[in-house]
Amino acid sequence: MLKRDDYLNIIEEIRNTDKKSIDEFIEKELEPLRIENDNFIEILYKDIHYLIKDIDKKGENDLAIKDGRLIIEDESIKLTGYQSRLHNLSIWLHLEVCKKFIEKNPLTFAESMDNFEKLFLDKPNYTPEYKSKLDKIKKSLKEERKLNLGEKENFWNKILHIDNFELKPNIAGIGININEIINKFTK
Repeated sequence: MLKRDDYLNIIEEIRNTDKKSIDEFIEKELEPLRIENDNFIEILYKDIHYLIKDIDKKGENDLAIKDGRLIIEDESIKLTGYQSRLHNLSIWLHLEVCKKFIEKNPLTFAESMDNFEKLFLDKPNYTPEYKSKLDKIKKSLKEERKLNLGEKENFWNKILHIDNFELKPNIAGIGININEIINKFTK
């Protein structure tokens, strides 16, 4: 049985493995774990869903359509925006969950998927420690996205970022962290 932190290790391995293709990683790493662990696919899907949920801007990772036709690239349907390896793996995980519900009862597939999304995926019932670890990964994913898309942070966002303020033992209780502001502009 996998422990909860093992899922984080799997996610980090997926992100950092450029040598293996996603298909090879699924075949050699995930399929054996799936056989040994009940609900492996669902738990991994929930974690990855939490990580990539708020990273994309509106309209990104939708189907790419040109002249009324879907665009196919590298033998798969192309999506708009930036896709990390976690985005690609989430597609496979979603298909596996769909297959499970269809095999169970094809007549209640839509209801089962709706319940799965509302009652499982969208309810982040993580422990504070685990959520903190996921949030660190999510923050690095956002930074990776900005670097890969060449997005630059707004001047006012750098100045007004929450890291620039800290609690100080003075009358108002809030101070400005000048070092943090300088660090943001030197990046």
